[in-house]
Amino acid sequence: MNKIPMKLPRHPVWPTVLILCAGAVIGAIVGGLITLMGSTFAVAATGPVGWLIFGPIALALYTVSVSWALIGVPLWALFGGQLFAGMSSGKQGSAARNMKVTFFSETHPISQATRRLTDLMGVPPVAYIGWFPNEEINAFAMGTNSGNSLIALSKGAVERLTKKELLAVIGHELGHVASQDMARMTFARGVQNALTFFLIFRGLKRLARWVFTPLSELEILRMSRAREFTADKISAMVLGPEAMISVLQKLEGEKVKPKTRGYANAMMWSGFVRRSWLSTHPPLDARIAALEAFQREIEQMQTLPEPIAAE
Repeated sequence: MNKIPMKLPRHPVWPTVLILCAGAVIGAIVGGLITLMGSTFAVAATGPVGWLIFGPIALALYTVSVSWALIGVPLWALFGGQLFAGMSSGKQGSAARNMKVTFFSETHPISQATRRLTDLMGVPPVAYIGWFPNEEINAFAMGTNSGNSLIALSKGAVERLTKKELLAVIGHELGHVASQDMARMTFARGVQNALTFFLIFRGLKRLARWVFTPLSELEILRMSRAREFTADKISAMVLGPEAMISVLQKLEGEKVKPKTRGYANAMMWSGFVRRSWLSTHPPLDARIAALEAFQREIEQMQTLPEPIAAE
């Protein structure tokens, strides 16, 4: 099978790394400043003697925290992010465990179809392909490189989609692989986990990220929304827009709420229906409109007259 004669979008990972590290540094400095202000008021309440004793200690602690923010935080975001991203990837990763993924054999028709699509798109083979027991139509991709890449389809997608629609969903997830958006999002999740690994409860971790790294959180959400348009278009470029449009229209009629288990921004769909800076996905109608516009572009290109040969 020949590769498709078109250039697929490809996003570098390093700008995401830079933005997340910068957001973490700013958040750490702001957090330290808030702590210093609280300490200052507490020390001031003790009177002049308390200020003379504890004031220098508070300033020294703030100096240490700023130094940590400028040096330690970006280093930990970089290396810790890579560590936690690797822990979530692959067959034994946390994503596969938490989503209860069962893997297809290499001879399974879905594995073979995925392999043919990777050959067609000119991307490395996906290391692991499986399904997870969600009833809604959904899928996700996870991994930092081809060696630990994972694509998983929901039980609802496997059972309720037509063959063409299921191929479109696989093409969508491979779009994340081809554009490197899978690696970007996996690393972004790794940075999130690295910065809050010491907190036990998921809700507390989420609150801490919004308090100390709001810029990073907004950037991750922006990237999460944008990457869905990219993956939709790549699927349409390879397989045609009709099947992916059909899948999204079925999602509009879904009555089963997606169970993302903390992996909402990695899913093909997470249930959001309105435009919002705080949503992980764009609205389905916006994704359908983008594909319909792309379909009109294709139809227009096909109806253009043949160029007149020079005499």
